[in-house]
Amino acid sequence: MSPPPPVRSHRYASPARRRLVPVVLAALALLALPAHGNVFGKDGRSYKPATGPVLRAVGMLSKGERQVGSAFLVGECHAVTAHHSAFLGGDVSRGLTLHIGPDPLNDGRFTDHIRARPVLAGRYFPGTPVGMRGDWAVLELDDCVGRRYGYLPVADDGEVDRPPAGPLMTVSFPRDKRRPGVAVEAGCRARENGPVFGLVGVDCAFGAGMSGGPVLERQSDGQWKVIGLIQLRHAPTERVLPAYSHRHRNQMLHAATFVRQVQQLIGQRGTSALPRSALPTLVPSSASISANKRR
Repeated sequence: MSPPPPVRSHRYASPARRRLVPVVLAALALLALPAHGNVFGKDGRSYKPATGPVLRAVGMLSKGERQVGSAFLVGECHAVTAHHSAFLGGDVSRGLTLHIGPDPLNDGRFTDHIRARPVLAGRYFPGTPVGMRGDWAVLELDDCVGRRYGYLPVADDGEVDRPPAGPLMTVSFPRDKRRPGVAVEAGCRARENGPVFGLVGVDCAFGAGMSGGPVLERQSDGQWKVIGLIQLRHAPTERVLPAYSHRHRNQMLHAATFVRQVQQLIGQRGTSALPRSALPTLVPSSASISANKRR
């Protein structure tokens, strides 16, 4: 596979473009497969207006007319999502769009629709636990919306090489529970690690469309930091499960698998985009793309 086209200069949205405009979610819904998800005991997800500093930085990701997941801002001009969302089905000819700024009253309306493309990605091979550690991708945005919406802090190198111990929060756009605003669940926990470091079983409710959304951990000072991203649901089922189980575990990808690469790409703390010459070239493995059958 040839590398993607050179990085273009960023474009900034005009005031008219920033106003609320509808995205065609009816078409997205028609193309979506039946959505199964794993919920343990009670579904703790609820929809909230994306007005706070954390919720504002999460968007819905689509390719063509199909929702492929969620994504979150990590810098002024960059976002992170799951590899299997960015390269869904191996179709790299159709561009990605990040929809951000959901209308709190009207389902399917967003303030901004930003073209995005992967500029860095992990070595993702879903057939092996080690290969699943590469299920992440960094997107460069044509409009640096992080300057308006803010972006999420990812756990620093010194904090990240440990299993999450505190309360967790997920923020995403599930297809199976679409409502105005953004879906949030707070208070769920990590339940098991492995079989290799970087893969963590959690009892948070997962569903189709949530892939690539952030998993945040509450810090001792009460602040939230990204500790991972939503990855997959093992043996998804329509019924509510009585309790967490390894067989039906929902799995997050630990931030330790991608934080250093993100910092290298956009600079420490992700305060701005790197010069064009500093951007690495993304040459994803054809094997990893063709094997990609995630949601």
